[in-house]
Amino acid sequence: MIKRRENVRSILTRVEKTLRDSGVMNENYEEGTVRPGNKTIERLLHAFVVNRSYSGEEEYYVYVALSLVENHWTIFRKISLLFALVFVLLWIGIRIYVSYFFSISGIIAMGMFLWLFAAPLLGLLSGILVPGWKKYPLILLNLGLLIFINFSLV
Repeated sequence: MIKRRENVRSILTRVEKTLRDSGVMNENYEEGTVRPGNKTIERLLHAFVVNRSYSGEEEYYVYVALSLVENHWTIFRKISLLFALVFVLLWIGIRIYVSYFFSISGIIAMGMFLWLFAAPLLGLLSGILVPGWKKYPLILLNLGLLIFINFSLV
């Protein structure tokens, strides 16, 4: 555990030095005169700026690393919600299509029904990776969609 903290500290001190040398961040852990070139540098800058109140502590770089990881895991919540939205839009699309044309056949039907089952499963898998209490509503939402698909196709 101590070795891992030393590795985090050494990596983040190099990142901090690079951000300062490039002018993206100044000595007071505030935004510098140069704008970040990409989203990764922007996320690194944000992690240092948000945790600047801990800069005098020994565990400062651990706080920075934790804020970077915490922000990274939120993407799974968005992905889970995206798959739930894909399911709803696909289910509505299938219902409208069938009401006008009375059937779906061929490869299009296979693809639509495959995605109809895959979307809640992928949403469930990405919902499991969400940190904290927010994973439970996403898991219930996607399980509910899987149960709904079983009863709606009967």
